Amino acid sequence: FMVARLSPMFEASEFAMTTVLVIGAITAFFAATVGLVQNDIKRVIAYSTCSQLGYMFVALGVGAYGAGIFHLFTHAFFKALLFLGAGSVIHAMHHEQDMRKMGGLSAKIPYTWAMMLIGTLALTGAGIPGIGGMAGFHSKDAIVESAFAAGSQVGTFAFWLLVVAALMTSFYSWRLMFMTFHGKTRADHHTFDRAHESPAVMLIPLVVLSAGAIVAGIFFSGLFIGEQQAGFWRGAIATHAAAGAHEPVAAASRGAVAMGEAEVPGAISVEPKAAEGHATESDASAAHSSAAKGGEHHVPTWVAWSPTIAMLTGLALSWLFYIAVPSLPAATANAFRPLYLFLLNKWYIDELYDVMFAMPVRWLGRQLWKQGDGAVIDGIGPDGLAATVGTVVKGAVRLQSGFVYQYAFVMLIGVTLLATLFALPPDFRQGLQDAFVRFLGRSS
Repeated sequence: FMVARLSPMFEASEFAMTTVLVIGAITAFFAATVGLVQNDIKRVIAYSTCSQLGYMFVALGVGAYGAGIFHLFTHAFFKALLFLGAGSVIHAMHHEQDMRKMGGLSAKIPYTWAMMLIGTLALTGAGIPGIGGMAGFHSKDAIVESAFAAGSQVGTFAFWLLVVAALMTSFYSWRLMFMTFHGKTRADHHTFDRAHESPAVMLIPLVVLSAGAIVAGIFFSGLFIGEQQAGFWRGAIATHAAAGAHEPVAAASRGAVAMGEAEVPGAISVEPKAAEGHATESDASAAHSSAAKGGEHHVPTWVAWSPTIAMLTGLALSWLFYIAVPSLPAATANAFRPLYLFLLNKWYIDELYDVMFAMPVRWLGRQLWKQGDGAVIDGIGPDGLAATVGTVVKGAVRLQSGFVYQYAFVMLIGVTLLATLFALPPDFRQGLQDAFVRFLGRSS
């Protein structure tokens, strides 16, 4: 939201836009690969969220700000639906979250199954180009088309990563459905027999969210990315978005500026600045909206169909692996063991982060603690001067006993030493004095 809101500032730097685009595409791909092999039902959905955030930033990177915020909007419905649905599954399975210990739950919790099915269809972008589909179909496909319409090398790079990520999203989403709700149960008999549907207080929110997952794309696409977007955004974002060009946008005007026919106080001037040969966001949005209406395509037909084909391919592969031939996942994991472990350990990014940052910081902290604080500060202060003063004070305190006879005894010793000193021969006494003076000189 911040990047979209500050879109005129981001468009002043082509490097900034390219950075947002590349990081977004890599994030979408990376998180999707990790989601392929996760076994915790919530973790699969969490990595899916990370991947979808990558889609949003690709949209921002090519200047399709409306499409990015539109996907944020639609994603809220079906991803909240999936997370709460996972909570219903965990509740039914008595706090079990490992999908390897589930299966066959569709008959036990049919309402949860139906709601999560709707969420999965929305997440994977189920729909038919030129006709329409679930919420994710309208917003995610608009992003994929916008990446291609950017007409740049980084845009094409992002487009292919998003298509591959869409395939993987479909695979791990249906993997979650098949492992959790279908096939033979892998749960212990006690847990499976006691599995039950969640109460109404948990199911009613799922129904509400499922409605949004179905119709949010249809009802709001015109406002976010369609013909009504100028009036909807009213200058809140740069709706011209020169995809692939990113020329600087005119500085903020003072007072009111014209945005179509409306006067918007304090808005940003967003005059179209699309470079020749590059599509604008309105072009990409129009391509998507016209495709949904069966009108003229602004991108090749295969581009409009690529997310749908990727979704169907992921569904088919997931069905093959987890329903038709259940032995395939283990065999594939064994055949590609290094790759499987690489993905299971999240590309070892946590370990790399630990080596690059956490370990050096811990070493530095330990050195500052042991050497700096312990040896220097404590050595000179509490363990040095303060400890010496404390020791001397403790010895001096012992002399102050309060008993008169002890004080008289000390005085007698002093008088005896003085008398002895004066009784010594003068030469010997002078020698002692000189020796004492020399001792004091060396000490100083």
